[in-house]
Amino acid sequence: MTKIPAFFPAVMLLLLPFSSPAAEGFPAGSPQQITWAGQQSASPKHDLLLAQHVTDDYSEAIIWYRQRAEQGQADAQYYLGLMYALGKGLPRDYRKAAMWFRKAAEQGYADAQFDLGRLYAVGDGVDQDLVQAYILITLAAAQGHQKALKTKDFMAVQLSPQEMQQAQELLRRLLEKGQDGTAK
Repeated sequence: MTKIPAFFPAVMLLLLPFSSPAAEGFPAGSPQQITWAGQQSASPKHDLLLAQHVTDDYSEAIIWYRQRAEQGQADAQYYLGLMYALGKGLPRDYRKAAMWFRKAAEQGYADAQFDLGRLYAVGDGVDQDLVQAYILITLAAAQGHQKALKTKDFMAVQLSPQEMQQAQELLRRLLEKGQDGTAK
């Protein structure tokens, strides 16, 4: 595997901030806004988005995300991983972030595929693996994820010809199986 330049992790951190609105700092909403929004939709996904507005102290959001994540909801798994990655309400823990991103990515959740790919690119919480990073980012790009579309070509130039061939073969096998989750 080709070693990446020493400046690459810094560039990735500058160019690829976590891609979710939740990364913007979990803005707090007024009780009236929360009540009004809650009346607009009772869907679980909408409830997850509301969880980030419930309190500045994140404890309620963590409870909501964890409950739904453990039930297998990809968006909750992603947001819980994001909270670990950003250290929002939980100690920053890239290993746990990667675990939750992986669960969501395996369900085809594009934000999770992208952010897990980002962790593989820099080796945060997982062993650095540029082939895995490229595969995950390519899967997210295939779903129209804007940051993944911009990052895919950048990642491609980081791979040796042999690594690119390996990544393309793994992607081909995944697509033949009809999977849009992560490669194992």
